[in-house]
Amino acid sequence: MRNIPTDLLRAFVTVIDLKGYTRAGERLGRSQPAISLQIKRLQDLIGAPLFEKDSGGTLLTENGQLVANYARRILSLNDELVVKLSRRQLGGRLKIGLPNDYADHFLPLLLADRRARNDGAGFDVVCDLSANLFAAFREGGFDLIVAMSEGSAAEGAWMSWRQPLSWVGLPDEAVDEDGVLRLVAYPEGCLYRRAMLAALQRDGRAYDIVYTSPSLAGLEAALTTGFGVTAFSRDILPPKLVGLAHPTAGMPVLTDLVAGIYLRPGKTSAHVESLAARIADLFAASSHDMVA
Repeated sequence: MRNIPTDLLRAFVTVIDLKGYTRAGERLGRSQPAISLQIKRLQDLIGAPLFEKDSGGTLLTENGQLVANYARRILSLNDELVVKLSRRQLGGRLKIGLPNDYADHFLPLLLADRRARNDGAGFDVVCDLSANLFAAFREGGFDLIVAMSEGSAAEGAWMSWRQPLSWVGLPDEAVDEDGVLRLVAYPEGCLYRRAMLAALQRDGRAYDIVYTSPSLAGLEAALTTGFGVTAFSRDILPPKLVGLAHPTAGMPVLTDLVAGIYLRPGKTSAHVESLAARIADLFAASSHDMVA
């Protein structure tokens, strides 16, 4: 089967649109004889003349009209492919790590923003505990993570802020007859969990972890049915849990955590930094204690 090079089709269409070989050559950066040779080669491949002989090279034959129609469609697909590839090469495919509740709160806003920008970027998003995100990040597994730490931001934070915690649930319903507070929590290693246990131990409160789940939906199910209480970031409570946020009266004070944005060392790009800046903007809208 014969293959028709796109440069021949582009020369042909340009001659039609500009009504002349010389002007087509100027548009395409080629000489008039070079354009003439391209048209001749295209006619040889087609096996039929494309222009009427007595028209001065401006009136198409029936075959010329057919070829012109297909040429425009082929060139449109070719150019669309080139644009998409260039956008992907410019934007790349980014691997991002987020805690579960952060992803639930911010990803819809972030993805809507990137879709509106139409920058061709692709995303692989992983939701996990901050400790696991940090471990994978140090091994080069992410381009960007948002993760929490205790006391202060981890080394190399691009941006960080204090993240107050809040008790969430129905404490009155979550206390057993013997006074033991029932807790629901993410698995061991979660900083929310550690903050809860530290506060309760400091206050001398009896507690029992009665339910664990690695998913936000799993915790929401337990909390909304009064199965227990837990702690979450105060500024980004999931919508289903906002009504369950409980005043600290009667509950021990929770120590703030520090949230941060971390970019892969030595592998940052303008695209990654632009994404980090947009994430920071979204967090700033929710947090009142952003720090550089």
